Amino acid sequence: MNAVAALAASGALRPHVEAVFPLAEAAKAHALGETDRTTGKLVLTVDGGPTGA
Repeated sequence: MNAVAALAASGALRPHVEAVFPLAEAAKAHALGETDRTTGKLVLTVDGGPTGA
């Protein structure tokens, strides 16, 4: 587990983000996830989150 944490801390291990949705569109994100056609993570943001939404 320490080896994985070290990779993440160094930036060598990063998740693939498929799409970012504001919290208000959680249903849309969920529907996309249910299709089993995504290749990465789906991210929900709250007002003031990383995307500035």
